Amino acid sequence: MVAPSSILVGSHVWVEDPDVAWIDGEVKEVKGEEITVDSTSGKTIVAKTSNVYPKDPEFPSCGVDDMTRLAYLHEPGVLQNLKCRYDINEIYTYTGNILIAVNPFRRLPHLYSSHMMEQYKGAAFGELSPHPFAVADASYRHMINEGISQSILVSGESGAGKTESTKMLMRYLAYMGGRVSKAEERSVEQKVLESNPVLEAFGNAKTVRNNNSSRFGKFVEIQFDPRGQISGAAIRTYLLERSRVCQVSDPERNYHCFYMLCAAPPEEAEKYKLGNPRTFHYLNQSNCYELDGVDSSKEYLLTKRAMDVVGISQGEQDGIFRVVAAILHLGNIEFKKGQEIDSAEPKDDKSRFHLKTAAELLMCNEKALEDSLCKRVMVTRDESITKSLDPVSAALSRDALAKIVYSKLFDWLVDKINVSISQDPESKSLIGVLDIYGFESFKTNSFEQFCINLTNEKLQQHFNQHVFKMEQEEYKKEEIDWSYIEFIDNQDILDLIEKKPGGIIALLDEACMFPRSTHETFAQKLYQTFKDNKRFSKPKLSRTDFTICHYAGDVTYQTELFLDKNKDYVVSEHQALLNASECSFVSSLFPPSPEESSKTTKFSSIGSSFKQQLQALLETLSATEPHYIRCVKPNNALKPGIFENQNVLQQLRCGGVMEAIRISCAGFPSRKSFREFVARFSLLAPEVLSKRNNYTEVTASKKILEKSKLSGYQIGKTKVFLRAGQMAELDALRTEILGRSASLIQRKVRTYLCRKRFILLRLSAIQIQALCRGQVARHQYEEMRREAAALNIQKHLRKFLARKAYKNLYFSAVSIQTGMRGMIARSELLSRKQTRAATVIQSHCRRFLANRRYLRLKKAAITTQCAWRARVARKELRKLRMAARETGALQEAKTKLEKEVEELTWRLQLEKRTRVDLEESKKQESARFESTLQKMQLEFEESKKKESARFESTTQKMQLEFEESKKQERARFESTLHRKELQFQQLQFELQKLQLEFEESKKQERETLESTLHKKELEFQESKKQERATFESTLYKKELEFQELQVEFQKMQLELEETKELLIKEREAAKKIAEQVPAVQEIPVIDDELVNKLTAENEQLKILDMGAEDQKPQQQTMPSSLSTTMSEVTSAEIPVIDNESMNKPTVIDDESINRLTAENEQLKALVSTLEQKINETERKYEETKKLSDERLKQTLEAESKIIELKTTVQRLEEKILDMETDQKSQQQALLSTPSRKMPEPLENGHHAQLSSGPSTRLGREDSKLRRSQTEKQQPESVDDLLKCVAQNLGFSQEKPVAAFTIYKCLLHWKSFEAEKTSVFDRLIEVMGSALEDQDNNDHMAYWLSNTSSLLFLLQRSLKASGSMQKPPAGASFFARMTKSFRSSSANLQAGVLSQVEAKYPALLFKQQLSAYVEKIYGIIRDNLKKNLSPLISGCIQVPRISKGAAFQKCEGLQGYHSPAGLWQSIIECLNKMMGTLKDNFVPPILVQNIFTQTFAYINVQLFNSLLLRRECCTFSNGEYVKSGLAELELWCAEADVEYVGPSWDELKHTRQAVGFLVINQKSKISFDEISKDLCSALSVQQLYRVCTLYRDDNYNTQSVSPDVLAHMKELMSDDTEDDGGSSFLLEDDISIPFTMEDISNCHQVKEFASVRPAEELMTDPAFQFLQD
Repeated sequence: MVAPSSILVGSHVWVEDPDVAWIDGEVKEVKGEEITVDSTSGKTIVAKTSNVYPKDPEFPSCGVDDMTRLAYLHEPGVLQNLKCRYDINEIYTYTGNILIAVNPFRRLPHLYSSHMMEQYKGAAFGELSPHPFAVADASYRHMINEGISQSILVSGESGAGKTESTKMLMRYLAYMGGRVSKAEERSVEQKVLESNPVLEAFGNAKTVRNNNSSRFGKFVEIQFDPRGQISGAAIRTYLLERSRVCQVSDPERNYHCFYMLCAAPPEEAEKYKLGNPRTFHYLNQSNCYELDGVDSSKEYLLTKRAMDVVGISQGEQDGIFRVVAAILHLGNIEFKKGQEIDSAEPKDDKSRFHLKTAAELLMCNEKALEDSLCKRVMVTRDESITKSLDPVSAALSRDALAKIVYSKLFDWLVDKINVSISQDPESKSLIGVLDIYGFESFKTNSFEQFCINLTNEKLQQHFNQHVFKMEQEEYKKEEIDWSYIEFIDNQDILDLIEKKPGGIIALLDEACMFPRSTHETFAQKLYQTFKDNKRFSKPKLSRTDFTICHYAGDVTYQTELFLDKNKDYVVSEHQALLNASECSFVSSLFPPSPEESSKTTKFSSIGSSFKQQLQALLETLSATEPHYIRCVKPNNALKPGIFENQNVLQQLRCGGVMEAIRISCAGFPSRKSFREFVARFSLLAPEVLSKRNNYTEVTASKKILEKSKLSGYQIGKTKVFLRAGQMAELDALRTEILGRSASLIQRKVRTYLCRKRFILLRLSAIQIQALCRGQVARHQYEEMRREAAALNIQKHLRKFLARKAYKNLYFSAVSIQTGMRGMIARSELLSRKQTRAATVIQSHCRRFLANRRYLRLKKAAITTQCAWRARVARKELRKLRMAARETGALQEAKTKLEKEVEELTWRLQLEKRTRVDLEESKKQESARFESTLQKMQLEFEESKKKESARFESTTQKMQLEFEESKKQERARFESTLHRKELQFQQLQFELQKLQLEFEESKKQERETLESTLHKKELEFQESKKQERATFESTLYKKELEFQELQVEFQKMQLELEETKELLIKEREAAKKIAEQVPAVQEIPVIDDELVNKLTAENEQLKILDMGAEDQKPQQQTMPSSLSTTMSEVTSAEIPVIDNESMNKPTVIDDESINRLTAENEQLKALVSTLEQKINETERKYEETKKLSDERLKQTLEAESKIIELKTTVQRLEEKILDMETDQKSQQQALLSTPSRKMPEPLENGHHAQLSSGPSTRLGREDSKLRRSQTEKQQPESVDDLLKCVAQNLGFSQEKPVAAFTIYKCLLHWKSFEAEKTSVFDRLIEVMGSALEDQDNNDHMAYWLSNTSSLLFLLQRSLKASGSMQKPPAGASFFARMTKSFRSSSANLQAGVLSQVEAKYPALLFKQQLSAYVEKIYGIIRDNLKKNLSPLISGCIQVPRISKGAAFQKCEGLQGYHSPAGLWQSIIECLNKMMGTLKDNFVPPILVQNIFTQTFAYINVQLFNSLLLRRECCTFSNGEYVKSGLAELELWCAEADVEYVGPSWDELKHTRQAVGFLVINQKSKISFDEISKDLCSALSVQQLYRVCTLYRDDNYNTQSVSPDVLAHMKELMSDDTEDDGGSSFLLEDDISIPFTMEDISNCHQVKEFASVRPAEELMTDPAFQFLQD
């Protein structure tokens, strides 16, 4: 409570409210014991100081993980903390070592992933966020370390989540201690979890508050062996509510199994004669028959499946459901008075039907069952007396039978489950998980609630003792005085209920012993016995009810059914009847008892047996160290996001949390560490902050407390312990000082503001005065300036006017003078021009006269010359005419014409021959196409036959060998052989499929080729027809032209005869002229050169027409030559002689030229047509060729598939042969496992023999000869090599000497080509022995460099042997090209490496070597992580530094680290590793991956710690981590990029989270800015976690706005529905991030050219080859 003196105006307090339990507000007025509070809801409340609790004004918005850290530990503080954490999905909270779990009513799978379990593994309790995993881990650690059994008590009311919490605990314990079970065998923990559906079906029922409430207590014992592994388990059940079988209150239900059986399939319901549950008395007492969202028929099938899993046989299941159905039928048996007095019998036929059905189901006598219900046998000394029962007693006997049968059935189920789970009787350590119903208080509370609340009272006493014990341990640990603290106990309530002989249970048993006792008499007995007990009271308005004041509150019980529900008669008739049942299951439930002969009815009290079971449970719990989980249901609607304060507060009281708080309040409820205490209350004693006083945190805390004048507090070793109310007093003093300080600050601020205002006013006045004075002075100055300006203007105006007048006179005089002088000059110029013009005219006139005279003389001379020359020319013409008339000239003309006719005839024959040649060439081309097609078809058919024949032979061989090996194989390989047969059939099916595909593709290709060829033939025929028609038309034209030439020739002959006659007449005259005039040479009329060019060009065109495709390059030059010829024709000068007799030959030659030119043009058109057709044919040929190539490619793919199939068949053969060897084949399997597992040394030769397979059996003799030669050539110096390479040989040219030496030796010894050798195994042994010192990073780096380099050399040198990868002889073109390419690449490396055909041992050695590379890489990476792990754990949170420099370090406390020290250590560790790897010349790709994964590991550790530890998500811690990340960024920038790579990017999660922590004004940032700009790499869950955990320990700023948090929460719920929720924690990547190809790419062959082998071996004569 709060002392009245500590309540001040302005204080923040909690006040009771009927709606929300507690409401906060601010004190506005204090009047003695009453105060007035303005609440946050707007109401004004008047309350007493005794009913008010103080509120912590510095309470964090997200609450605290451990409520013992609250400044005020009271109900409203606890309620506020739980509500704040529930709003941000933090459902777990500590109260000391007690875990409070609030049911979220939604799935949060990210809280329960395997990675989350890994985080809590080994973590100290309270170091990480509250979680059931932390409780389970603490119990497991205590059991292992201290050897004490543990127990975890999970309690809470129905619907609070007890079962889910229990499952989480079981999962974690299975994770910590689970052992690997055999295949198809369930582990112990799985069996325990699978038993839940069965127990829930028979032990759970619907109550007022929960649809699936457990009506029994379950204690699961998980047994462990000395190594901490689960060795067994057992399920103990307690306190089954048997009365529910016969009596159910509305709106509750009976046990689920009854409704499931009624909803069973029709055939099963008919078998048990069941139907609607409304027809059965034990079920229709309540109106609730179905549950929302639950299908009873499906639940029935699930329950049966669970029974199968647990191990319950079908016969036992039938017996179980028989018993359940018989109980329902028993409830429908009604009784009436019989014929005898006080006797009973079945009421009607319906009751007899149910009686008969129950007897049939139980397989007992119907009459015997009726007698056992209606009669009793009284045994005396002399005889047995049979007594009839009245109808009421018979009904009680019926209910007693139903309850005892159901109870026996439930116990049998539990025993059966325990047998299935298999207990460990030798186990000495166990962890028990108790799941039991919580405290119950309803409107109607009967005997069941009385027993349940008794259980909770006993458990609460145990809980109180544990809490008090923990308080004592805390006080002892801090070494404070606690002797006067009183222990709060509830023993008086337990005495009231269970004390003998005066307790309520004893009185109830006594009342049940008397037949005439009623609930009224029982109630009166209670009133008389406990009238003075303060825990017992009688309600005023009831005569039979009573009220007990429990630790959780007052509960009123109704006694109407107490007596009936407490009676538990063990009727001997029932025992005998069911023991004699013909059903073995029913008879096993009731074994014969030793007292069966007594034939007496034994009374048994349910209350007494309940008390005994409870005592046994407490004895079990007392023998263990307890841990507590209190489950809370936030609302009765069972919906997420609703937090009902009243409901939660009541559950906290019922769960004992408030009782634990009372125990804490009895001692020292408020406790603060010295640092927190000084940080909060240092202003009460400011001198402790002075540097001169040199206070430590302890002395400063004592000084503060002494100055505060408090008493009763205690100073521990690390904390300050305050009594109840003292924290409020300190806060009141702090508030008072802060108030005075605020008043002083306000006074100073007001003074400052007033002075500032006065100074501002004074400055304003001065400025106004200065402005006014300046304005007057400026006005005066302006006037003076205007006067001076006027005088200046007048002066300049007068000067301007005088100057203007002077200039006008001056310009006038100058203008007159200029005009006179110009006139004189112009007159003189004119006279000069006239004189010069006269002179020019005279000169031109004289020249004209002289020229005219000259021209006249020249004309006369020319005329005279022309006349004379004409005369001479006429004379010469006459002489020429006479010469032309001679016979010789005519004969020559005739001869020329005959030659032209012969030439035309020869040309016609040449054209005919050209036509024939063209047809023959076309025929040859078509024949060539047909032959090509036939060759392709033949090749396809041949390849198909070869492949089919080869495959058939291989298949036959394989079948024969398979049958032979199958006969010789042992019995244990039969199953394996069967699988191989199935694989072989599958391969045959795939082969058939490939054959069908090959045939189909071949058929399609043939059709395509045939269609293409048909098109080609049609096109060729068309082009042939067109060309023939063109040629015939051209020939016809030529014949017409020839006829015309013949006609013209005849005409020329006639003219020639006429000319002869004229020549005879003029011969004499010509002779005379010839004698007088010299002879003139004859000028040819026809240009023979031009005609020859045209003729040659036509011939060329004809040749092109015949062989267009072969003469294609000449076609490009044709247009230019043609144009040249035409230009020559056009520009040729043909001299024309003025003689009529010479005109005819000239005309004939022109016609020939024109004809040849036309023929030339026609031939050009024909050639162009042929060119177009040829181009089109070529294009179609290319398309056909492409299509053929595609078909060929498909064929090659089919061939490659066939080759792969053959390889698979060959591997199958090898595996079948491998079965013949036992141990060695298993070792080979280990070597061929994934690269993460290190293979052990094996004898490779055996595998080499197996790898040859049956395909090489015919050549085994040759292989044996080659192997013997290889073994003879191998030297005996392997030991020297191994001894040498085991040492550190260093490096040569930055390459490892050992790797190069090993390679050269193996290559020289031809070990790679050996079928069997042990050198590889011995090398592997050397490497394995070298890896024993795994902590030496330098040694590991040396061997990583050697193994990676040797692996590179092997990859570049080895190629698979012919028996393994060589393609068949008839390989495809693609395979041959690949082979040639590989051979060419091998020639490039011949200078350093040699390509060898590797056998199986060499290939196996390469595989082992790659495994060693991966293992050594993992060792170096893990060593670096191990070295960094303790440094990273220290870098997660800023080192503790005392406030100010005044405090010295306390004695006995650990020294504080400098902020940059740990980060600098990380840098040094990275530098050391980088130097080690560089010194050993490790390939850069491996170094880069090592640092990339290391930085990813740093990111995972830092980021997960931010999400799991609230103290890390602070502003100051963000600045600290950010400074460290800056150091890492600087290191990455300074390091070589090829060694570091993208390592810095791996820290993106931590960088973005830290960037968010240190950013200012988070409340103003939107969600899009956070998710897209600031923290793009973080998921919504991670962002929400960081935002809710954030607190500003420096400036007390707020996190993001509530709207942003609500938006994140909505997105998280959507994501959870979509993907089931994923963990918000990051996981470390431990994979191997590189491949062998990456290692090969980082090396070059030429780098090894100058490497020298080991010097130690080069001096040995056996190793002289190393010097080559």
